[in-house]
Amino acid sequence: MRFKVLRMPIALGFASILAAGAAQAEPSALVEDITSDRDDVQLLDYLEPGQTIKLAADETIVIGYLRSCVQETITGGTVTVGENESAVSGGKKDSGYVDCDSGPVVAQVGAEQEAGAAAFRDAGTDELNASRILFGVSPLVKLSQPAEAVEISRLDTEEVIHRVSATGAVVDFAKAKIALTPGGTYKAKAGEREVIFKISRLAEGSGASALARLLPF
Repeated sequence: MRFKVLRMPIALGFASILAAGAAQAEPSALVEDITSDRDDVQLLDYLEPGQTIKLAADETIVIGYLRSCVQETITGGTVTVGENESAVSGGKKDSGYVDCDSGPVVAQVGAEQEAGAAAFRDAGTDELNASRILFGVSPLVKLSQPAEAVEISRLDTEEVIHRVSATGAVVDFAKAKIALTPGGTYKAKAGEREVIFKISRLAEGSGASALARLLPF
């Protein structure tokens, strides 16, 4: 995996947003991997500043920070989630930077209905005005509302339309073995919601982290 500091803009997550509404704190991190099944923290969950996670001595979690693009591998101890990095007591933390598109990640309830909402596009707007850049060729979609499927179409040239069924809040195009074209501009649609994004010319293939591929809307 290539480590490197990068840039700015991002969007949102799923059922917890609907339940908590506009008062919910904005998440600062994403669980990219975890070595055990837990009730409190699961794979691809968002994490909020101040949240604590107690790990067993042999338990490892990988946390990606949404704004700083810091990626941490933590084994054992007590983890306290921060804004841009974690504080770890009694455990081991290895960290580095990954390519990612950072910025605000939670759209408030109803935000998709506001004119000019950064992460959403209505028909008739400038479709090539991408609101997000991905650094992996296979998007990892996190839905804020239930949908039957996620459909991705290319906007800047002709390309096959990709459609993957949504069985939950996460739709992983890597698991569907779908890779988009580096440098291409695309539209993702789930129900009535749309987001315009671009695949970086430097995008990685199968080695890209979840943080690099994250497409929330």
